[in-house]
Amino acid sequence: MARSGSSRFILTSILGILATIGLLWFVTHASGDARFFYNEEGLVIVVGGVICVALLAFRGDEIRAALSALSAVFRRTGGLEREVADLLDVSKLLYGKQIAAADDRVRKVSSPFLKLGLQMVVDGASLDDIMHVMNWRIQKQAEAEQAQSRFFRVLASFAPAFGLLGTLAGMVGMLKQLGGGDIGLIGSSMAIAMLATLYGLILANLVFKPLAIKLEQRTTEHVAQLNILLEGVVLAHLNRSPSVIQETLATYLMDVHEEAGRGR
Repeated sequence: MARSGSSRFILTSILGILATIGLLWFVTHASGDARFFYNEEGLVIVVGGVICVALLAFRGDEIRAALSALSAVFRRTGGLEREVADLLDVSKLLYGKQIAAADDRVRKVSSPFLKLGLQMVVDGASLDDIMHVMNWRIQKQAEAEQAQSRFFRVLASFAPAFGLLGTLAGMVGMLKQLGGGDIGLIGSSMAIAMLATLYGLILANLVFKPLAIKLEQRTTEHVAQLNILLEGVVLAHLNRSPSVIQETLATYLMDVHEEAGRGR
């Protein structure tokens, strides 16, 4: 089910890219010559303005984190098969009162989040302490990923503004040339005025906003997965049997997959 959902997610992303390219191709060729839609000055104003906003509004580490997240924006987060297997192995040892063996097995857990929770269980931490620490980790993870989507949301809000700036700059240039009557310069200024707005709208609505939405979807799914692992840690602390833990987590995973399917 998870693999099927991931395939659908990738398919819709590819179809979205192709549809965007098709739309831009239609717009640029509707007038008969795509070269009419290229204007270097307008591009410099809009793209340069967006870059300036990014540098002024965000720290270097925030920019790097947002850009690095682009590599995962077109794929869903991985499944929890390995994490659930690790959790069940440790829970079996805990259920059998093999604390030393459970401690050794925890050291081999690959997920840092799950490893921390199971280590607290093995160490005999209270349920309140486990919930406090693990929920704090979930909150920090969510905040870090939300900062990545916020980066593109901010750029999307400023791109049309710089398109308007290019429009105003082009209009000023056009008005200054009216007295001279140079049709070539007037046409060049008008191209800047019109195309800068177009570039700003394209960047905002076909690039930055879709990227932000993809990252927000990834964050929602990731937080849901962490909460499932937290529930498994709590059940292990309560010394529930491995079969009960497995059935409970399977139910939660099914609910998450069904909700993700309705959201696509």
